Amino acid sequence: MIGTSHEVDARLLRAERDCELQESIVQEGRPELPDNRPAPLTVTQLDDLLGERSNQTRVVLGTTATGVRDVGDTLRAIAGRIVDWTLPPIGKPGVYKQQLVGGLPRQRRVVISDFARYPDARPEAPRQAVDWAETLLPTTPGVTRAVVIVTDPTQLGLWRRLLTGSEPTSAAPVVLRRHDRRTLRGWAQRVERFHTEDRLDRLHELTGGWPLLVDRAHRLHGELGDAALALDRLAGLRTDRAEARAFVEATGVYADPLLATGYRALAEEFKEDPFDLESAVTAVAVRNEDEEEARWIVTCLEALQVFDREETPLLRLEPLLRECVALQS
Repeated sequence: MIGTSHEVDARLLRAERDCELQESIVQEGRPELPDNRPAPLTVTQLDDLLGERSNQTRVVLGTTATGVRDVGDTLRAIAGRIVDWTLPPIGKPGVYKQQLVGGLPRQRRVVISDFARYPDARPEAPRQAVDWAETLLPTTPGVTRAVVIVTDPTQLGLWRRLLTGSEPTSAAPVVLRRHDRRTLRGWAQRVERFHTEDRLDRLHELTGGWPLLVDRAHRLHGELGDAALALDRLAGLRTDRAEARAFVEATGVYADPLLATGYRALAEEFKEDPFDLESAVTAVAVRNEDEEEARWIVTCLEALQVFDREETPLLRLEPLLRECVALQS
């Protein structure tokens, strides 16, 4: 009644693939913040940051454009709903050091040191926070803590250490990412905004999946009460030089002259065309005449989320950012 044996096999195989895809969508999805904006962290990243009753250190690498300033609030909102989880307030370095070694058995603790939300710390403070987290362990048997150190491009020295493995460390980087169409669709359907296919496509086109702009779209929808009007307002970013400049700065591309020069070298060389990582390194090396430095620049730009990754190993410059950078020339 349901078809030939071949058709039955095909349906079962398709069902298995659909289940795997659904699991992938769930793991890469993002929970909502209290105001219904999507969190900057995926479910998988949250699980990694919260840990599994062991002493661990994670360093979040993000920018204003990828929502780095919402990381601490996201962890508090998610872990705060779970019994036995505590997130002690951290102020001065002395308090941070106390929390690294303190705690009670069976208590699940997340110790957050947020240098993105409060960037006035000494330049060496984030690296010192990582070193303390690796060396100052709880003194009571059975006590563990998950340390989360939140950083932005003002700490590129620490980023380089983590992304290139230039120095041994047990701390692992967690890179904030842009939304793709699937994660945008999941969020839009849950909050019932921009959830028709044409509006989802336009939302992705106008925001590039950058959390900063997705949040702006969400806020505009709330203010205007209309998805089409909110998207029309967003469209102005491509033509407003001041708005475009502010957005580019929020992505971190201008955080260091070498990054800005490297990005422009890629834009001039490839424009809208796809390329692989080695071609990108070569294009940047031609400009700065240092292959090792060029490799670091491309690695850092990838962490800044400036590339769209094709289904093949090829990359492409994310269109919205590329257009906003071109508007500054």
